[in-house]
Parts: sequence; structure tokens; C-alpha cells
Amino acid sequence: MHNQENAMMNTGQATQHGRYNLDAGRSRLLWSRHQIIMMLRRFVREDRPVSVHYDDEDKVIVTRALGVDPDRDRVYFQYGDHKANNTQLLRCPEVRFSFEDGSAKSQFSSPRIRDVLFEGRPVFQIPIPDRIVQADRRLHQRVKVPEVSAPVVVVNLPDGRKAEGRLSDMSAGGIGVIGLAADLKIRPGTVIRNCLILLDGNERVVVDLEIRHARVAMGLEGRLMHHVGFSLASRPKEFSELLKAFTVEF
Repeated sequence: MHNQENAMMNTGQATQHGRYNLDAGRSRLLWSRHQIIMMLRRFVREDRPVSVHYDDEDKVIVTRALGVDPDRDRVYFQYGDHKANNTQLLRCPEVRFSFEDGSAKSQFSSPRIRDVLFEGRPVFQIPIPDRIVQADRRLHQRVKVPEVSAPVVVVNLPDGRKAEGRLSDMSAGGIGVIGLAADLKIRPGTVIRNCLILLDGNERVVVDLEIRHARVAMGLEGRLMHHVGFSLASRPKEFSELLKAFTVEF
């Protein structure tokens, strides 16, 4: 079975794992239980963010792995920040976990998730995944947005403030934003709701974004600023239309 799956991946045929279609030509399967356990344990040590996608991919909780118990076939993840979101996640028949590891973006699905106590606190628990799909990080063509026509992006910060930057590039999987203040505390893995991409004529695109990476660079005006890469936690049709417009125009 494993050899058959591996052959499908190498020939570039489309295949499906759980409910999630993947580009087989750019993906590879990790099915060694030992390697999967080692990867998850490394994530526990490094306290890496892991995104949990649920409710038909419309919602995301950012969590971190807390422990791995091979004897009981269990992986433990910390609760999200909002109780209502945790409750919704627990009701879903299947969820998808995604995370970045080096040059690859990896994901796996779990058909059941439970709330249990781990070291005296409530946490999420899932079985150890039997496979993880690893794909090249850049799966989507990136479109550069010319500075003269770059829309303003308004980011809602966790402390309630708003920050503005300029759209620098975009793809079907995310956007790049430049010009955010250098003193902002930007933590990869944070999901930011209801961000705005402001267009001409008072039009706007509302998106949920997840911070993937950030760096501070010197701008043309001689001031330090953040350049932040976001992945999409939601993909409204207006975003797809905007991407198409920039792709055609530029």
C-alpha cells in the first residue's frame, strides 16, 4: 500500500489524504511512525506554532504541541485562546493540522479530536497521525504588486490597535505586506481576524491572516519597517478576484 501511494506521488497524479486534495507532483508522504514521532517531539521542544483548520477550512486556531505518548497513541496540543472556538473545533468530525518545517509545509488530518487533561490542564488530544504530507513551501505563483498601485492593508493587532502597510505581493495562498512599524510585536503563528485590503472607490477585501514570517528592513525613507508574510486563514471570492486582476494587469 505504501509503495503504491509513493508511486502515485512521484508520477504527479492528484491524490487525496483525508478530505484534503494535494498537488501530488509537489508533495511527498512521510509514513514512518518513528520519523513522525521524532518530528512531533521536536516541535514540542522548539515550541513551534501549528495551525488547526476546521469548519470546512473557514476557521483556524493556532496551537502548539505539548507532548507525544507513543504507547497510548496520543499527541497533545494546547487549547486556543478563545473558548468558543475550542468548543466549535471539538464538534468537527475532521480537522487539518498544518505547519512549516524547514523548506517544506506539512499537513495531516485527524478524524477525531478530544479534550482531556494533560499535566493538570485541559488540552486537545488526537491520535498520532499515520502519515504526514510534505510539500514545497511555494505552491502558489507569487504576483508582485507595483508600489505605485499597491493597496493599503490594515492589520488588526492583538492589543486592539490597527497598523497599516502596503501590499507588496500576493498569491492564492497569502500576501506580503511592507511598511508595518518596526516596533510592533509580531509573532509567527498568530491569526489576525478581519484585516482589510483597501481598494479604490471605497472597496475593500476582508481577510483573516496568519503570520508566517517577518523581518525588519530599511525602507526607502530611511526608517526601519517590518516586511511580513501572511498566509490566508480565509479566502473570500473578492480576494481571488483581486489576485486575478493583478495577474492580468501586471
